Amino acid sequence: MFNLPKAGFGTTQFWYGTDREAFLTMLAAVREGGIRMIDTAEMYGDGRCEEAVGELIRTAGRDSLYIVDKILPEHANARDFFPSLDRSLSLLGTDCIDLYLLHWREDADLAEMSSLMEDAKAAGKIREWGVSNFDTHDMEDLMQVRYGDRCRVNQIFYNPLHRGIEYDLMPYMKEKNISLMSYSSLDTRTARRALLEKEEIVQILKEENVTLEALMLAFNLHHGVCPLFQTKSVSHLRDNLKGLDLDIGRHVQAIDRACPPPSSKVPMEKR
Repeated sequence: MFNLPKAGFGTTQFWYGTDREAFLTMLAAVREGGIRMIDTAEMYGDGRCEEAVGELIRTAGRDSLYIVDKILPEHANARDFFPSLDRSLSLLGTDCIDLYLLHWREDADLAEMSSLMEDAKAAGKIREWGVSNFDTHDMEDLMQVRYGDRCRVNQIFYNPLHRGIEYDLMPYMKEKNISLMSYSSLDTRTARRALLEKEEIVQILKEENVTLEALMLAFNLHHGVCPLFQTKSVSHLRDNLKGLDLDIGRHVQAIDRACPPPSSKVPMEKR
């Protein structure tokens, strides 16, 4: 499998401009928590989130960070690809993105997109590339085009309440040696409430003395998925980070009872 950092920090909290508390928490994730990977996208706040990452790069130093960025499908064509990429590089204040993803498939020409990604690698503007929100049939189509097998990562929606990928996409990714990265690893407040109503989950939290967020991160790691998470609070950050070293092996059966894995194909969920 493609070697990724253990976990990454998301940036959608900067959608409406740089929030100082959120920025300082992101900085603490890097300096105190050892988080290297920062995930953003050109779509997030029309570049405002990329600008926040640019400030982080200037503050923490480029060498300490692993930058993931995403291009919209309507820009993944010969006319718009490099202008879009160059704008992101300018907002980030760097000359190279570590991992560049196609944000969704939509109507993108996969053969053209793959070729453009390889051109960007050859130009030294990105190091590796991948996709996001690709279901199994999308990945199968990608593998049929030239350079499609050079895809390194598929970033998807995954957490204990949303396990559909385990039925067919996860095995397919393992077969092709393509890594899985999850966004919304901690999901929403509604999902948190649903999990906290499950006796098995509450018992695990008591036994391990961790927060639900820490357990959700540990769940991703246990299943071989690199999780992305975010918070605006340094104290919450520290609680979350405990999940990166939490072994949930002995709790797997209890989690499966509370949140059953799929027994049939589930259409990919996208957020």
